Parts: sequence; structure tokens; C-alpha cells
Amino acid sequence: MLFHVRQDTTLPTVVRQALQEFMPTMPSCCQELGVKVHFAVAGHPDHVFYLLVEADDLTPVCTLLCEVPMKQEFDIKPVRALNMREI
Repeated sequence: MLFHVRQDTTLPTVVRQALQEFMPTMPSCCQELGVKVHFAVAGHPDHVFYLLVEADDLTPVCTLLCEVPMKQEFDIKPVRALNMREI
């Protein structure tokens, strides 16, 4: 399943440090949990991150996101790829 994630943090001073701690471990966490990150982008100056991830269900996605060591809120929605012929 594909999931679109909006990740908000309200503590911008700790974001850089938290991401520097987490990013090196992210590939192994993803592999361990069975999560594939298709893309991740940051929206500044709002300290918002958008991700498109793939997993068998929601549980490994939530587990991965909770590994990031900073206070944050998530909005996770299941999505599906569109066949361009459908548009």
C-alpha cells in the first residue's frame, strides 16, 4: 500500500539535530520494517515534511515515523497511483 505522510514539527531549533541523528539509521530502519520511501521533501520555513512511502499496512509506517527523535505530528493517508489514461 502507498501512504502519503505530512509530518509537522513545532520545534525548529531541534529539527536539524534530530534529523542528523536519525537520517543515517533510516535505511536500516526502513529495511527492517519493510517500508520503502518513494520520495521525501521538506517545506520550509514551515518545518513540514512530505513523504510517499510504501508498506504492507500502516503499522510499520507509524513505527518508522516514531523513530524520529523530535516532537512531531503526522497526517497519514492511504493513496493509490493513478493510471494516466484515467485522467
